[in-house]
Amino acid sequence: MAALSRLSLLLMSLLAGLSGAAPIGVRGFSFIGVRNRLITPNGDGLNDKAFFTFDNAQDAAGSLKIYDARGHQVASIDIPAGATSASWDARAGGQQVSSGIYIYVIMVEQVKVSGALAVIR
Repeated sequence: MAALSRLSLLLMSLLAGLSGAAPIGVRGFSFIGVRNRLITPNGDGLNDKAFFTFDNAQDAAGSLKIYDARGHQVASIDIPAGATSASWDARAGGQQVSSGIYIYVIMVEQVKVSGALAVIR
């Protein structure tokens, strides 16, 4: 039972991610946060995607990569120059991913932001 409790605490801390009250960043890029850390991609229009928002004062291009719990990259999304948001629809190569914990990594202007989200089916 103690192991389950530790696992629950770990999961909650991963899902808390890096989207605290203060933006994270240097130079012209500041990460604001993630909306919908718990994705339920069932097509009802509620929580079907995760949305990542940021300030991009230097209009820099970047990338959003999603990894499964084993560390395999499941999605790579280009962030165009000047964009202030990106989203992930819980798909890998056009196919829906399975339930589980996923890690996101955003790279813009040598700034790396990472955190976790969950897909629940």
